[in-house]
This record gives sequence, structure tokens and C-alpha cells, in this order.
Amino acid sequence: MEMQKVAAKEEKCEEGQESYESMLEAKSKEESHRTHYSELEKPSEDVYTEAFFGAKTKTQGEDKRSQAAMKRYRIGCLILTLVCLVLLLFVIVLVVKLVQAGSTGCPENPVPGLYNMNLSKTIRTQNPHGCYCCHKCPTGWVRLDQSCFYLSTFRLSWEQSQKTCSAEGSSLAVVSSNKIQNFLTQQAKDIKYWIGLRRIGSTWTWVNNNVVGQSYWRDNSTHGDCGILSSGDQTKNNWMKYSCRAYTYYICQLQL
Repeated sequence: MEMQKVAAKEEKCEEGQESYESMLEAKSKEESHRTHYSELEKPSEDVYTEAFFGAKTKTQGEDKRSQAAMKRYRIGCLILTLVCLVLLLFVIVLVVKLVQAGSTGCPENPVPGLYNMNLSKTIRTQNPHGCYCCHKCPTGWVRLDQSCFYLSTFRLSWEQSQKTCSAEGSSLAVVSSNKIQNFLTQQAKDIKYWIGLRRIGSTWTWVNNNVVGQSYWRDNSTHGDCGILSSGDQTKNNWMKYSCRAYTYYICQLQL
């Protein structure tokens, strides 16, 4: 009887042992299963660290490239600024030179020096550029308003006188007003001078092709196709008709 009790007791212990082992095995499987999914749901710190430092390294590379591009952009802007400053300085210097040239330079149609054919001497004053001062009459010329007049000191025919004046950028004097008539009469001082007056056909014209308007003829005692201003006579009647081949002094007129 006791043996049966012991056997029953041992049998219960074995059943309990098997049940305990089954529970341990199930728990072990459960923990194994849980650990597998836990590793998927909660990645290791190394994964986060690797991802963080990888992203940081990538950002630093992009920053370096951006800084290099910005540096090149700034250098380009600096170069363009310097080029613009150089061009601006060049323009300023050029403008200053043009202004200086305009203040001391030559007129648009510079007039060469008028030479005394007998004395071979320039009677006009030249500036350093080889032209004559603007808005000023040269030495030896007299001025009235915007015209300069040169009273020659040697004699030529009318054609030669006109060619001499024309070659030097002027012409024989045109008496277009009473003011000029009075002025030239006073300057002439009892000498006869060719003026730019001639007859073409039956019409008296000036060298600029204008027909004579107001006239100051002396009388009809002389004949010829070219006109002379005789300062020894009255201002209102001192034009004389002479042969164009005659030799006398002449008056050149230069417009300023």
C-alpha cells in the first residue's frame, strides 16, 4: 500500500516536472519570438548613429560645395566691378580731354596761316595744335562782330586776290551792311582795296553769289567788271568799277 502511494507520488512528480519543462519551453519560445520582433521594431543604437553621421557628412559636403560656389560668385562680381571702374575712369579721362581740346582746339574747318606773298611771313597766330584760336581774330586782322578782316599790304589782281583769300579759308570782303561799309572805310585809310564785288553779265554779285542790294557806287566815271572800295572818298559813295586785271590791295574776310 505504501509502495503504491510512493509510486503515485513519484508519478505526480514526473507529471509536474514534465509540465514545468513544457512551460519553460513555451516561455523560451515566446521570449525568442519576442526578441526577434523587438530587434525589428527597435533598431540598435548603431543604426541611428550610422544614419546620423552619414546625413551629417552629406550635409557638410553640400555646405562646402555651396561655399565654393559662393566664393567663385563673389570673385566674379569683384572682377566685373573692377572692369566697370576702369571703363568709367577711361570715359572720364576721355571726356576731360575732349573738353580741353574743345576749349583750346581748332574750329571745325581750321584755317591755315595766311601768308604775305612778298614777305613770306605768317600774319596769323597759331596755337600748339597747329590751328588758330577759336573766336579770336589772328594777329594783323581786325574784328567786327563775328567777322575778321585782313587789309593786305601788297597788290594783286582781283582774281589773284580772291584765290589768295580763298586758299586761306576766307574770301574777299562782302559789304552786306552799312556798318561794315563804315568800318572798312575807316580801316582803309586812303587806300583802294579790292572787295568781293564783280559783275556777271549785267548783274553785280558778291563772291558768295548774293546779288548786290544796297550799293555805294561813286559815279560812272570808271569802267570795269570788278569793284574797289576807295577809302579816300565819302563813305556813302566810294565804290569804283575797275578792270579785274588791275593790281591793287585787297581785303579778306573771315567768318568766326
